[in-house]
Amino acid sequence: MFVRLKNMRKHLFATLVLIGIVLAANAHEPKETDFGVWNDLSVLKKIRATSLGLFGEFYTNDNSRSIDRMSIGVKGERSVAHWLNAGAGYALMNFIHPGYNELRDRFYIQAEPFWHLSKFIISFRQRMQLTWYPQTQTNASNTFHWRNRLEVCYRNPSHKVEPLADIESWYLFGNSIATHFTEFRFILGANYHLTQYQKVKCYGMLTDGTILNRFILGISYELQL
Repeated sequence: MFVRLKNMRKHLFATLVLIGIVLAANAHEPKETDFGVWNDLSVLKKIRATSLGLFGEFYTNDNSRSIDRMSIGVKGERSVAHWLNAGAGYALMNFIHPGYNELRDRFYIQAEPFWHLSKFIISFRQRMQLTWYPQTQTNASNTFHWRNRLEVCYRNPSHKVEPLADIESWYLFGNSIATHFTEFRFILGANYHLTQYQKVKCYGMLTDGTILNRFILGISYELQL
């Protein structure tokens, strides 16, 4: 266990250093800014070590004056070890553009190791994500991203509120024209357990993208059947 924790610290430190270098390199580039509101809903059914469910998303942009996209999807997660979860999912995304809608298919697989340190839970999710553009009126092409997310959550069984902090990077690869970090996300928020089977997550998120920085206020609701 101590060897695994030592290796984890090395990987986390290397990731944070790399993120810092990329952010410093992009700091001088002028970018557009935007504000949006994200709403997520998921319903999960747990069957032994596996959870299967449906989810929906409703996102705004243009300083929350316009609908960015609406999505529906399916997902599954399974505990493969006491320190590791694995999952996969699919989303049908409808992006709203002036005069037309753009449909996209998104597939992903992921692995999420986690560690308990006192009342802190540290997870390091690794996700491989393919976005397919079957219908588009732009020059958009299919994209393949590697997303890695580090999350620290404070969980006290006697409290209903769980403060958390996330940092996530998006790395575009498999594209001979552009292989690079496309976005970084920084989140502060909290989970609130309404009941044993319901929880709400409220958060604020800052994004550092290639051409756009955003501030997002988000709320998500999860129900376990």
